[in-house]
Amino acid sequence: MLKRLDVQTLSHPVCYKAINRYELDDFLYYDKDGFELNKAEQLYYNKMNYPLNSCLNHTCFQQNWFISDNKSIIIDHCLILHRCRYEDDALSQLKNLSKIIPQATLLINTKTKWGFDFALDTMDDEGNVFEVLHIEYDDYDYYNFINKMLAFEYKLRHTDWIDAGRRVLDNKNSWQNLKGFEQNNWKAKFLLGWSRAEYTEKSN
Repeated sequence: MLKRLDVQTLSHPVCYKAINRYELDDFLYYDKDGFELNKAEQLYYNKMNYPLNSCLNHTCFQQNWFISDNKSIIIDHCLILHRCRYEDDALSQLKNLSKIIPQATLLINTKTKWGFDFALDTMDDEGNVFEVLHIEYDDYDYYNFINKMLAFEYKLRHTDWIDAGRRVLDNKNSWQNLKGFEQNNWKAKFLLGWSRAEYTEKSN
């Protein structure tokens, strides 16, 4: 029903190489909550040959995790994400740059973190697409992340997602009038037993 792709998680995601060229504006728009990379960060990640992809109009160190082989199960996105910290030559360069570019300190203070982001839709009998589940999980601790990832991966492999979609739709009266993320929280509780749909960490 869902197929896992060959995704590798790095236990030590770090940028340690200095970059050659940059503009002052490259350091703007630092994502303090998620995994989106500004232009300066992208330069450092590219120097390390990390795979940068664009999803949800965001450029991140992200890899597709699962895909669907059933047209009734629509994976909007299913990603494993990394956020790197800076060491060695990259860190020394950023410390020097911070004297003229204050935003460089945001990169200096970036914490290593890992995350997964999963959003699945399905269709009702009339062909209308609706969201079944959308969750996000981040962690600063690699081993905590791996344990959580493997537990959720087991769910991905062993859940009948067509049936899950039907059950969510059968309970539409319970969630359709909830505001904003409360709908996501209801579905995460209903399908996974999670108290909320998003467990996220700050970037620094």
